[in-house]
Amino acid sequence: MIMVVKWDGRREPFQRGKIVKTLMRIGASRSVAEEIARRIEDEAYDGISTREILEAAFKHLSQYEPTVSLRRDLKSALGALRPKPDFEEYVRILLRGMGHGVEGNRILRGRCATHEVDGIIHMGGETLYLEVKHHSNSHTYTPFEVALAAKAKWDDLIEGYRMGLNPYRIDGVLIATNTKLTMHARRYADCVGIKYLGWNTPESGGIDQLIEETGHYPITMLRSLSEGELESLSAGGILTLKQLLSAQLPPSIPSSRASRLRGEARKILELAEG
Repeated sequence: MIMVVKWDGRREPFQRGKIVKTLMRIGASRSVAEEIARRIEDEAYDGISTREILEAAFKHLSQYEPTVSLRRDLKSALGALRPKPDFEEYVRILLRGMGHGVEGNRILRGRCATHEVDGIIHMGGETLYLEVKHHSNSHTYTPFEVALAAKAKWDDLIEGYRMGLNPYRIDGVLIATNTKLTMHARRYADCVGIKYLGWNTPESGGIDQLIEETGHYPITMLRSLSEGELESLSAGGILTLKQLLSAQLPPSIPSSRASRLRGEARKILELAEG
């Protein structure tokens, strides 16, 4: 039996179905995904890492469906965004795309302390403060302590408003993250009335589903994007593929390279829209 070494060192049996699912999630047809999975299974050896499997999958995919191979999977793309300020601003862009009124970062006084919030959201007649948590490792769950701290901050901001120390009557909290929340965190949040938005969480629509519905895919979906290009684009406020197509790119990116990036972004968006 071929055993695969996962990101955290654990070992599990090789599962061809996981490769098929990953490739189909980024737009490959089932027939192509199954053929690539069979090829990787033939090439795999005991102790192969999940990273090696992914690299092989994209290498083979470029031979079958070049357009699909241009893109990184969404979960990895979200993890590749810089936590501050990029992911925070990306979440605000996504929420605006859903039709909510969104203000930027604020420093607000509570009764007992001064707090930084990652945004103010006007949603369904309520005013929420935004608490953003980003994990570079997409396997890292957002813990219970985040929800506990968010409730304490919320309570203090309510008291600060009553005392006239800040102008916002905060009705609730939205925790937004690129990964899942632990079961303990979700149960506590549900109990105290905290809203949350994470990967495939809540069931009514996680961050992945909302991205697909609004089409606000992050620029890190581009597999060819370098770290330097990411920094230049994000410094200019360009964090989504849609913005990449419409905004003026920074002069640090040559026109020929800008044209290539836009062409790849256009192909990815066309693929996503079906």
